[in-house]
Amino acid sequence: MSPIAIVGLGNPGSEYSGTRHNAGYWLLDEFASNLEVAWKGKLRFHSKVAIASTSSGKSLILVKPDNFMNCSGEYLKPLLDYHKCIHSETIVIHDDTAFATGQIRLSRNRGHGGHNGVKGIIRAIGSDFIRFRLGVGVKKDSRMDLADHVLSRLTIQEARLLEEKTDFFLCTLREILDKGCAHAMNSVNQTSKERIKLDEQTKL
Repeated sequence: MSPIAIVGLGNPGSEYSGTRHNAGYWLLDEFASNLEVAWKGKLRFHSKVAIASTSSGKSLILVKPDNFMNCSGEYLKPLLDYHKCIHSETIVIHDDTAFATGQIRLSRNRGHGGHNGVKGIIRAIGSDFIRFRLGVGVKKDSRMDLADHVLSRLTIQEARLLEEKTDFFLCTLREILDKGCAHAMNSVNQTSKERIKLDEQTKL
């Protein structure tokens, strides 16, 4: 059985740690820690890789591209092909500025939505992969450049919120792996819509 690849997007270097754009790195680090696996550098693929497995015995390849966000897909296809990963089963975790911090959406086979990392991956392997879209907050000022926003650091309150919801994020990843993308999408996306509706009613 082919291993399932889970790819976390971000920018390498300590200066980018804690920024909104590195949400994918952060969550995949949390998943690797939960699975008690270590990262190893793979210079050939310009990535950090960890080999893991689920409680049900499914093999996993965790991947953090080691080049900058705009080039996230550059070495991904050779890595996936080397490990015989099926592109359509690949899960890509990335930040999304369309949602409030801590909200998530799952989608597949859609456009890049302006995200340069996702754009690079679509160029490399096509659009038929699973996207774990982790909300990092919308711009507070429409005049602010999007690049400045995603490269800004999460506030203390936002970082705390993500930490508090880590178990939920990891459970969602496991739900995708154990029950499939369609099942996880139905439960997660519907729950998110209900939460947004409740928030809007609360503001009235």
